[in-house]
Amino acid sequence: MLCMAIAVLIGCDRSASTDSSVVEKQTAATEAFPGELKLDSLTKLLDKDPSNTRLLNERAKVFLEVDQVNLALADVGRALLLDSSVASYYLTISDAYFRLNKPNKCKNALLKAIELQPDYIEPLYRLAQFELYLGNHQQSINYANDMLRIDARDERPFMVKALCYKELGDTTKAIQNYLESVTENPDNYDAYVELGILHWAKNDPLAEDYLKSALDIRPNGIDALYTLGMFYQNTDKLNEALETYEKILKIDSTYSQAYFNMGYVQYEYLQLYNEALENFDKAVKVNPKYYQAVYMRGLCYEAKGDVAKAKREYSYAIELNSNYKRAADGLQRLLSKM
Repeated sequence: MLCMAIAVLIGCDRSASTDSSVVEKQTAATEAFPGELKLDSLTKLLDKDPSNTRLLNERAKVFLEVDQVNLALADVGRALLLDSSVASYYLTISDAYFRLNKPNKCKNALLKAIELQPDYIEPLYRLAQFELYLGNHQQSINYANDMLRIDARDERPFMVKALCYKELGDTTKAIQNYLESVTENPDNYDAYVELGILHWAKNDPLAEDYLKSALDIRPNGIDALYTLGMFYQNTDKLNEALETYEKILKIDSTYSQAYFNMGYVQYEYLQLYNEALENFDKAVKVNPKYYQAVYMRGLCYEAKGDVAKAKREYSYAIELNSNYKRAADGLQRLLSKM
């Protein structure tokens, strides 16, 4: 989930603040256009009014959309030279600095936005995510609490706090905050998935209910399906587990972990070695470096009594990962038998 911290720092501004008000009416139509068309339209408007800071900031955001970070920085930098009092411009320049891997400048820009407009929730959100990304959990929680003092109905600070508490190992507080989040936003798919994961880790049957709630929101949510499959697998509901992994593969036939887990269930619990081999083969075909699946093929061959092929698979697993102890133990076991 840490990737969320990265994504949010280059995300859009959800604030309704007057300081980040909508670009002038003449630019509103550009919002419906893809990046290049928006750039063309904004450039024509700026040719007529080159000192329009809102147009400059808007074009900077579009440059970020099309991954032209230096041009974005130039535009928003000019906007701030002309008018350094608009908090939303500092959000744009913080996005550019983040893309350029300048975390200190990124953070300072967000702090400047809050200094200019203390009730501006967006820079607080990004700072909360930024500190989470850096592993500064208490600081992240503090910024999230600042958000809640501005808007107690915003589900995002609860998500931030839940992630912090999860990383800190405080499962109870993590669950409390995820529940607060879904109370404010009943369609929060990610919160239901996390609730499912946390309850699954506790062997709590509520995990199934939360994961099914996530799938009610997003029926093809692979992370929810995969966790549900693992829940079924670990609670000996093997048919349900296999059916769930098959659903994943209908959505994404390249999801190698689903092939692996199907093979594992067939090998470990059902002793269906040929069927297991087929699924481990598919996992390796999708991901040729999947050394765990190669090792499992060795176990299948060993169970079938084919020592030569088992030895070949264990050796190949070690070739893929020289530190893989299980494969080394398997190879040693075969050599001792021979």
